[in-house]
Parts: sequence; C-alpha cells; structure tokens
Amino acid sequence: MNARSLSSAADAHIRYYGGDAYRAGGAAIRCAAFRRSGRKAEGMSNVLIEIRVDDASGLAAAIAGGADRIALCSSLALGGLTPTPGLLRQAAQSPVPVRAMIRPREGNFSYDAAERAAMLHDIDVARAEGLSGVVIGALTPDGELDVALLEEMVARAVGMDVTLHRAVDLLPDPVAAVEIAAELGIATILTSGGARTAAAGAATIGRMRAQAGDRVEIMAGGTIRATDVAALVEETGVRAVHAAASRPRVAWAPALRLGFESELARTTDWEEVARLRAALRRPATMRPVPIAAPPAKPDPAGTLMHNEAGEAPEAAARFLARNSATIARLAARLRRDPPPFIVTCARGSSDHAATYGKYLFETKTGITVASAAPSIASLYRAPLEAKGALCLAISQSGRSPDLLATAAAYKAGGALVVAMVNDEESPLAACADEVLPLCAGPERSIAATKSYITTLVAQAALAAAWASDAALQERLAALPDALSRAFALRWGAAIPPLVGARDLFVLGRGYGYAVALEAALKFKETCGLHAEAFSAAEVRHGPMAIVRRGFPVLGFASSDASGDDVRDAAALFAERGAVTLLADAGGKGVLPALACDPVLEPILQIQSFYRMVNALAIARGNDPDAPPHLRKVTETR
Repeated sequence: MNARSLSSAADAHIRYYGGDAYRAGGAAIRCAAFRRSGRKAEGMSNVLIEIRVDDASGLAAAIAGGADRIALCSSLALGGLTPTPGLLRQAAQSPVPVRAMIRPREGNFSYDAAERAAMLHDIDVARAEGLSGVVIGALTPDGELDVALLEEMVARAVGMDVTLHRAVDLLPDPVAAVEIAAELGIATILTSGGARTAAAGAATIGRMRAQAGDRVEIMAGGTIRATDVAALVEETGVRAVHAAASRPRVAWAPALRLGFESELARTTDWEEVARLRAALRRPATMRPVPIAAPPAKPDPAGTLMHNEAGEAPEAAARFLARNSATIARLAARLRRDPPPFIVTCARGSSDHAATYGKYLFETKTGITVASAAPSIASLYRAPLEAKGALCLAISQSGRSPDLLATAAAYKAGGALVVAMVNDEESPLAACADEVLPLCAGPERSIAATKSYITTLVAQAALAAAWASDAALQERLAALPDALSRAFALRWGAAIPPLVGARDLFVLGRGYGYAVALEAALKFKETCGLHAEAFSAAEVRHGPMAIVRRGFPVLGFASSDASGDDVRDAAALFAERGAVTLLADAGGKGVLPALACDPVLEPILQIQSFYRMVNALAIARGNDPDAPPHLRKVTETR
C-alpha cells in the first residue's frame, strides 16, 4: 500500500460516532460520558493509549482514531510477530511513536541460538528504519525470565525505548518482573497481571504499578475495551493501556478455503480507538496520516570523506617516495647530534597525530617528547629556551596564527623546526628549517582523513630512519597496500549500537591511544555523538563510574602488550553490561583488524574506522563533509 492509499485508508475511517462529527483537524467526539467532569476525569485524561496493529491499514486507523503510541507487529491472530521491513519503513513516518514487536515465531518464549541471532538482527532493522522502540520478551525453558537474552537485547536497543511484553504473565508471580525490568533499564512492562484478561488480573497489575513507582511504566493489556477501560484504570492506577481495538475482518472465501486466511482475522477499528479515548475522558483528535516511504539516505560511498579516506594508500605512497631523501638526511643529522628533547606543536587531528609521535619517538630513540602549549607564545608571548631541541610542527594548512607563533618562538629559542604540513606554500613551511610535505593532496571534506594518516606515516618513517630500524622501514614500504586492505574491511557491526547512542568511550593505549583520540573527535564532528577517549589504564579510574548497561565502548587493540590492556578493559566493561566494540589486531574483536608491526597497526585501524564513521554519520542523518559550525581551516590565536 503506497502513501496515497494509506492516506485514503485514513480518510475512509472518518465516520460519525454517537451522532457527532469526527472530523480532521481536531474536532471532538461530543458524547455524554466525555462531557462528565471531576477529579476522576482529570486523572484519566493523561492515560496513554497504545494500539497494536499488523498492517498499513491498521496503522492508518490507529493513528486516525487517536492512538498515542503504536505497537507494530505482524499476525495479530497469533498474538503478534515481528513485522516486515516494508511495514517498518512505512511506520517510521508515523506522527506518533512506534515500537516494533521482536518475536520470531508463535509459541513459547524460549529461543535457541539461531532465533536469538534473528531477534538481535530484527532490533538492528527496527533501529535503522527509525522506529522509537522495540517490544521484547524471553523465558528460560523452566519458565523464568531469560535475563541474559533480555540484557543482550536491551543493549542492542541502546537509545531506543523498550517494552517487556506479556511473557511476564507466564511467570509464577509477574510482580517479580518489575525489579528485573528496572535493573535492565526497560521502560515499559505490558501485562494482564498473569490472567487471561487485564480485568481478571487487575489486582496483580495494581501491585506491579505500586512496585514500579516511576521507574517502569506498567501498561495494562489483555482484552481491554472502551466499556471497561475506565474501571480498570481506576482500580489499578496504571497510566498506560494497550489494546487491539479491532473488529473481525470479513474473510475472502477462496482464501479461507485454501488456508491463506484465518477465520480469526481482525482489523484495527478507528472507531474503537476513538471510544477508548472518550472513555478515558481524552479529547478526540483526527490526525492526517502522511505515511510515505522515507527519503533515500545518501550513499556513504558518495561523500568526500569516504573518497578522501580511500585515497590514503596513494597519499602514503606519495609521501614515502617524495620524502625518502629528506628523511634520510634528517635522520643522519639527529643521530649525529641528538636533541635534548622533542616538542610537538599541533592542534586538533594533528595534535592527536603528535600523540602517536610521543610514543613512537620515546620508544624508538629514548628522547623525551612534550606537547607545546601554543598559548605560551601566541597569548603570553613568553620567550622559550629550546637550544638544540627538535620541534615537530604538524598541520594540514600551516596557517593557524597560534601554531605559527609557537614554531617561530621555538626556532628563536634555538630549536630545529621540522614542519609536517600538507600545504607546501603555507607560512609554516616558510618558517621551518626542514619541511616534510604530507603529499595528501586536496582535502575538501571538513573531516581530515588522509592528511591525518600521512602525518602518522611521516612520523613513523622519521622514527624508523632515525633509529635505523630496518624491519620497521620494510613494513612501512608495504603499508600503502595494507591501507587499501584495511579500508576494505567492513565495520558494519559497529553501526547499529551507535546509530542511536548519545555517549561512548573510545579506548586505546600506547601507539593506539592516538587513534582513540582521533576517533573520538571524528564521532563528535561528523556524527554529533559525544565521545571521550581514554587510555585503557586511565579509564579504570574515575571514568569507569559512569558506564551503565548498554553504554557503548569502542576499543583499538594492537597485537602487543598495550593491546592486551585494551582487551582486558573491554572485557571488564562487557561484564558490567556495556556494549563493547573491539577492533583487535590479535583477532579477538567483533571489528576486523589487520595484524602488522604494532607500531603501524593503529594506522590501519583508523583507516578502517574512517569508512565506518562516515557511514554512521549518514545513518544518523548527518553530513560528514559539512558538520555544523565548523570550517576546514580553523585559525586560533
């Protein structure tokens, strides 16, 4: 059914009820019951009405009748199963929240491994289509809540609202489900109080409501009709009710004869939805139903960011070829006259690259590396003593005033200034004693990708030559090909948990800490996602306290001892219920990563990450090439 058909279906539901017109635009159902006033009426007027539907026509009817929320499923006659992707896409355009049923089959609620995998995938599909929530439930073979599976599904649905369905009514005491749901972070429990109908289970529903308080929404459901809903709400104190609000559907005889249709088939009745509203003293409303296919999202492969990141292998090869002689000459000078210390001067992504250099130069040369504070030169104009030091000035544009002031101050203080810059005609290149052009080529996306990678390559090449590390130099020569393979790796498993996330941690250690910093920045600038980077050692202190169940954590683990620590930290987070996404060169992560020299593995991992974060930005509705409030060249003083 297309958008026009859906709108026509909604129009067809506009009828007269109780002698009064029910018109689009908010006209009221004027009936005697609705006109009654008093404290009870006021108390019922904010009771939420959720309607379960199983097709596009039912969706239109529920919305037209005034449903506050939709429980979307297929096969209402079987109690509701997982809806089709097509129906999910149509429902995503609903003017009211929609939660999708996640139930792969009829029958009991104990699921095997294949069914569990299907349910987790169905949650991903519901999220990708933009639905507000999901409806889940699972029991162990002995009839208890399957807390492990529920926890996994809640974690998969992070950022979505979750309803625990009437599987709870099969428990010996449904009240026990309240504490479990609250602990898991489940928003709503749908229940009939363990009885066949909500009216019969009203006493238990009332106990559940009292136990839940404001922690979990208790929603009464089970043969609820307009004739008894007010009494049920008064007896139980619930603030939400769930109903099918349906009527029998006339079966087509040939289909019925061949078993293609059931005699039990029903269809959502907009008039019954309206009667529920009236019984609860709710103002009547008739909403237009402009349900249409959502606009197609851009192809992630069509962004500048994707294509520029894909050019990193060629950029790395250009850098190595162009700068080999300069690096050899500079390395010989540094071996002959070692600096007392190294200072890096950079901002943003370039500063994250400098963090990589700190670990690299200290491990390869034993010389201390410090990060310059540009304000010392640009704001305080303090003279600097740096006789014999090496100053690595790193920039894409080479034009930020504070960076230029810092490089000039270190040069005046006696340092050898080496510029790693993409723009060879920049003021920074003119100021430096030596220039290593990054050779990344034009970068038009706001998000730096290939220039960041070539900056890492530049430092690795200089450190390898300085330390006369032939093995690392050999691995560097093969790096462009490895970068191509890294970009081809699919990190799609990271997108479903992050597409609705609000916060996350990014972990690294040693050489990998620099790419954790870079990844956190890219989450913020391309996805509007608040991400914080931590060393796998540091995160065990204060930051650990804010991690809750379902909190996403991305880790970059290399194949050395620093990677072991990231793996240990990820395992610790997983034990606490976090959603851990590990890129592991040791082969133990959910995100594929290439093994190489541990010095170079972070470069390969950030290349894989760039492809994923670009796709994530598109999935979240962002333009990774033009984030709000940002410019390509940021000039600070």
